Amino acid sequence: YIDEGVSIGALDTSLLIGDVEPPNGEYNFDNPLKRVGAIQNLYFLNIPSKIVDRVKNCNRPGGPIEDLTEEDAKEILRQFKLKFEDDWSRDWDDEDSGNVQFVAFADDTGAEGTTQRVLNEVTLSSGQLMGISIFIIFFFSVVFLFSFDVIQSKVLVTIVGVSLVIIAFFGALGTAILSGIKLNVGISWTLPFIIIGLGVDDMYIVLLALKGNRSYTRSDFIATMKHVVVPVSMTSMVNFCMFSVMNISDIPGVYTIARTAMIAVAFLWATIILCFPAYCYLDTKRQEAGRVDVLFCIKKRQDVADASKNDAPTNESLPTDSDPVTGFLYDKFYKPLIIREGLPRTVTHVLVGIATLTLLGVSIWGATQGEVGLGLEDFFPYNYQAGQWARYRTEYLASWPMTMNWGAVNYTNPDTQMRMIWQFENVVSTEHIAEVDTNQLWIADFAVWTTRQCTDNFYKRDPAQPECGSDIIYPGDGTMCEGTWMPNTLGLREKVFNTESCQPREGGVCRPTNQMHPFDLMILGQTVEGAGEVLSWCPVFQGWSDDKLKFCVEKWRDFTGGGGGLILEDDTANENPKCKGEFLKDDEIISPIPLSKGPSMFAIKLFSHQDTVDMIEQTRAFCDDDEQVHCVLSGIPYDYWEQYTTIYGTLYETSGVAIAIGFVVAVLFLFVKIYLEPLHNHSVHQILAGSLAGGFIIAITCLIS
Repeated sequence: YIDEGVSIGALDTSLLIGDVEPPNGEYNFDNPLKRVGAIQNLYFLNIPSKIVDRVKNCNRPGGPIEDLTEEDAKEILRQFKLKFEDDWSRDWDDEDSGNVQFVAFADDTGAEGTTQRVLNEVTLSSGQLMGISIFIIFFFSVVFLFSFDVIQSKVLVTIVGVSLVIIAFFGALGTAILSGIKLNVGISWTLPFIIIGLGVDDMYIVLLALKGNRSYTRSDFIATMKHVVVPVSMTSMVNFCMFSVMNISDIPGVYTIARTAMIAVAFLWATIILCFPAYCYLDTKRQEAGRVDVLFCIKKRQDVADASKNDAPTNESLPTDSDPVTGFLYDKFYKPLIIREGLPRTVTHVLVGIATLTLLGVSIWGATQGEVGLGLEDFFPYNYQAGQWARYRTEYLASWPMTMNWGAVNYTNPDTQMRMIWQFENVVSTEHIAEVDTNQLWIADFAVWTTRQCTDNFYKRDPAQPECGSDIIYPGDGTMCEGTWMPNTLGLREKVFNTESCQPREGGVCRPTNQMHPFDLMILGQTVEGAGEVLSWCPVFQGWSDDKLKFCVEKWRDFTGGGGGLILEDDTANENPKCKGEFLKDDEIISPIPLSKGPSMFAIKLFSHQDTVDMIEQTRAFCDDDEQVHCVLSGIPYDYWEQYTTIYGTLYETSGVAIAIGFVVAVLFLFVKIYLEPLHNHSVHQILAGSLAGGFIIAITCLIS
């Protein structure tokens, strides 16, 4: 129990102990526990606004605090969570600190907790890995464009190009942040490596085209750049469109990555097309002047400019003997295995075909076997104690808080009241929801309060003031806040009437006929047709106006403490005359009731992501999908794992749209490129047919890959 079961009743043991023998639910007096591998302690913290109210209480040790602001309370709560977590998990990774390992987790309700803090740290810790990746990009770019011919070598312009790409990416990132996009793990740990790689690829296209052009004249440079603009623009357009498809998702973590990437692709295109060519032209002038790469102040004696005039321009860019890396790879591997006719090429082609078909088959099979989902254990690093907690939680405890919510339904209708109870009890009865007594649901508890089964008069705070609904007069029409009973037509749970001691649960709020109050049965026999044949009855209230419901619910809250998360009018609670800073539960509720909530509930035994998806689908069948009375389930499993209930549909949709866009863009660029070629002798129909064929091949390649 928490607070002796007053708040949420008895807790399911699956929330508190794990890795047990015998398993949860199977141990008892005759089959006692033999081993417990994990124990979970639950602590409930107030939100900042509640903290402000609580410290004003006259009973506070040291006296009330009147000037605490909500912002101060939020900071205090943040520091408390951090201090509690540090103290609780001290020496968690020290094997010599004892036989029990302590790890902790604080949620983000009210103030920053474990998840937000760890993700902030992880988001900002990608700098070292990013630096390593940038160094690798610089290294391989230089290696592949280095040449022993120090005039033809393009190391310096390569370094400039990579630097421009990096600057463009960070410029795009800054623009995204200024536009309101928050830096997150997805952006900091994926986009730098993807976007910088894409930009460097476009830079290679430009440099390899210029490398194949042995002329240094301005006209030849411009002609080469004309050929480069099309493929660079095509790849950039395709990348932009692919990232734009991600905006189909309604998950902020996905579409913010997409929008940042779209900005970055636009910046990279502008950099490669509008900025980088200027440096390439300067490098061309360096070559024409016979100056050494990198050490451009040194000039070789041979007249490169004169020699270049005798060289016919060529579009070929095959590697030369002066290109050590590319020459080696081309001469020793690519040419004999792929290009040169003979047995090695035939064998290579056959092996590539077999490997392609094999990989395609394995990929299709693997796509149907993989487990979906990312849990906290996938976000928290191993060297964080919170990561250890997340792994224990998934393996042994696997539970999350959740709740049920109703909007502006017709709360005065008995059928609605019973339907709400039916929804609640059916959700609780599903495989992954911990048991909760029905009287924890506010509409059920309130309905019982309106009947003769109300027990609040046994514990009155004022002996002269009855506290049950049937004793409270509604001044609007002089009637009582009195309910009635209806036949249990929905098969709702009945209250447990067990004579055994230590009974932890009460079950439902409905009653068998033999447990009904005789006076109620007498009245029901006169008002309900066939009452003598009814075996079970459920409490309801009927014939009430919204004003009467408002009045009676306010009285119920005042006397019993209430519940239901009802929305209250601001500053309507009266201060306890006996204690300054303590307020009574006599707030005015907003009426008609726009929103109400179920009690604290827990989803349990979520040992895999599929378990969580199954839980969502099972519970929503009784709540979100109910057409008679609509309710909404919420909580961490619904807020986070909801995306995985439709992940395959989303995958197929985005993949289809992406391939379709890629096909259209490819066809357009192929058509424009061929049509604008001055020497082509094809008709428009032939160009269109060829472009469609090329686009189809590109689309099929994308689909297979």
